[in-house]
Amino acid sequence: MNEDLLSFFTVHYGRGRLVLVGASDLIGEAIRVSQRRLTPDGKPSLWSHAFIIGEMRPDQRGPGRTTSRSLYLFESDIQIDPLRAQLRNGVQENWIGKWCRNDIDHAAILDLDLSESEQDAVLGMALQLCDEQMQYPILELVGTWLAIITRRVWATNPFDDPRAMYCSAFVRYCYQQAARDFLGDDVALSNTAPEHIAQSGPFQAEWHK
Repeated sequence: MNEDLLSFFTVHYGRGRLVLVGASDLIGEAIRVSQRRLTPDGKPSLWSHAFIIGEMRPDQRGPGRTTSRSLYLFESDIQIDPLRAQLRNGVQENWIGKWCRNDIDHAAILDLDLSESEQDAVLGMALQLCDEQMQYPILELVGTWLAIITRRVWATNPFDDPRAMYCSAFVRYCYQQAARDFLGDDVALSNTAPEHIAQSGPFQAEWHK
């Protein structure tokens, strides 16, 4: 657990805010490299994943498993735990500690100054997609990579699956439900990459290893 990163997320907590993280594990590095054509300098993107800050919830994570309050998030992700024979695929709610690992190199929080009703719309849709068990589309990532290298991110992803969304498309879709789309028609929803989100507006806070 990276306590410094956990503190960063807690200090800058804001209901419905967008978060970007950049991981240095094998998958994270692959996603960052695949976005090179989107970055201003042609270098790999700093960012590999995006999620939405949810609520501060009571849990048993205090000293000695005492009751405390922790930040929870909404995201679309795929998690495989072979030791527990467990697979979690798609939109889910998780404790923020999942993204406070030592292989996270960068983190940023974007605050679009949502009203309380807009926050409700964003988080309400995120919870609805959890309930509908919206899946994580691995093949759609290939379509986005092809769109990036051919510079056709405005076109609909050829592998678009209406029952699935990867992380950055998921957070954008939730914001669209509050009429707060942070990208224009030049980027199709199904091709939204973490780097697109990074370029959509100024960061409210940044953290780097």
